[in-house]
Amino acid sequence: LVHGMFRTSASLWRLARTLRAHGYEVVAFDYWSNAAPIEAHAAALHDAVEDLWRSGPVDELSFVAHSMGGVVTEEYLRREDARVPVRCVYLGVPHRGAVLADLRKHWFLFRWAMGETAALQLSPGDPMVQQPIPTPCPVGTIVGDLGEGNRSIPGHDDGTVGVAEATFAGATDSVVVPLGHTSLTFGDQSLRLVLAFLRHGSFG
Repeated sequence: LVHGMFRTSASLWRLARTLRAHGYEVVAFDYWSNAAPIEAHAAALHDAVEDLWRSGPVDELSFVAHSMGGVVTEEYLRREDARVPVRCVYLGVPHRGAVLADLRKHWFLFRWAMGETAALQLSPGDPMVQQPIPTPCPVGTIVGDLGEGNRSIPGHDDGTVGVAEATFAGATDSVVVPLGHTSLTFGDQSLRLVLAFLRHGSFG
């Protein structure tokens, strides 16, 4: 599990509990999102994955990532030494950047709270989010839609990430649910969809 910006793995507690209840071994990856660039977070994720391999036999590897955690996961998957997963599920991930980050990147409070590294890389014009998105396995995107929840974001959104920002053409399957950005990590409908994709490689 890879959490989002300005959060910790505790934000994914219900998702972790649900996965464990269905027989999965869960590794909750923690990183200081506002303290380093996405490349550094991806390197730390690499170390966490390798620690898992050293701890004992690994049958399969899957990633479930929320928000900026998905961008970190994608950067990890671009590494030549990345382990190839069998599934990736992305919840409210701004794959090509978030217009909200672009609008707020010049605010003093935004930079003070979110830092001047990874958060700024979520600007749609940043080279980080303009790279090809890796799809080494079936990839599912769960997209929150509250209608025009945030007037700063064109079209429908989950309050933080636009519907159009949370999926991409190369995804294996995508589903839109009436949940907010944070609720995607614990809403019943979202949890059922994560389990379905991990099992079947699709939401259907």
